[in-house]
Amino acid sequence: MHWWHVQFHVSHEAADAVAALLQDFPDIQGVQLEGIGELETPHPEYGEWFDEMIVPTDTVLVSVYFPESYRPDAIRERVADVVDRVANAGVFVADGPVDIRVDSIDDSMWLNAWKEHYAPIPVGDKLVIVPVWNLDDLSPELADREPIILEPGMAFGTGTHQTTQMCTEALAEIVRSDTDVLDVGTGTGILAIAAARLGARHVTAIDIDPVAVRAARDNIELNHLAAKISVSEGNLLNGFAESQTFDVVTANILRDIVILLIPQIATRMPSGGYFLSSGYIDTQSPLVEDALYRFGFRVERRYTKDDWVALLAVKT
Repeated sequence: MHWWHVQFHVSHEAADAVAALLQDFPDIQGVQLEGIGELETPHPEYGEWFDEMIVPTDTVLVSVYFPESYRPDAIRERVADVVDRVANAGVFVADGPVDIRVDSIDDSMWLNAWKEHYAPIPVGDKLVIVPVWNLDDLSPELADREPIILEPGMAFGTGTHQTTQMCTEALAEIVRSDTDVLDVGTGTGILAIAAARLGARHVTAIDIDPVAVRAARDNIELNHLAAKISVSEGNLLNGFAESQTFDVVTANILRDIVILLIPQIATRMPSGGYFLSSGYIDTQSPLVEDALYRFGFRVERRYTKDDWVALLAVKT
């Protein structure tokens, strides 16, 4: 099978934002940033990656993979839309138009590239995210952890992003054997699988994208957790009965979507329930916190990794 290998350059300032938005497309096969470490890390007082004060001259090469069913012109249009969204948010992207290169490659090239760069990722003290080809070759210190087995070829969401790691670490602190979990915007199903591995009674996973739903189901089967995790296609909690409640809700999605979700979650969670959200950076978190307080939540813990934030809120 062949894939479309898409490459383009953006500024250091825009690289993380572009990569994060690309990872929201489940049919994109991997996102890779090259040259991200070549620019000296800015001082914290200069702000986050939405700050217009930082205008680096070096560029970052962004590489993504699309299935062969796409037309090259459709790929360019889709990627250009992502670049435009970042630019419209006030981030410096490039000095001129972004040149989007689209080349055809075969399976073996893509899989070998993933195997070279994607290794097991320990998360917290209990879990390890494992590419399927490393499952039988874990080091002794990782072999005793609960595995989240993934085939990166399925969709975005390999566990390498800061938000995924923070959310997984937080789940390890709050999931119990009597916990019913809802994962909104499940993507490849990493957080749903993590919750099940941590002992949740049942996990409900939803995503608006049918490709993501198929990818999550495939990964859940790969982990032999189909009896414990149900996956459905849906837009936030539309279609869920008001009487259906959850002890823990996770949402690793964009800030504005999290804010839209909060009032829906508030009516479907008992006092003491946890809402874990991420997918936004430090400068965006005040709006999320304000919405949480307005709908009866208290922020119990704030996780940070680089510029990214995860908030663990409790229903009061």
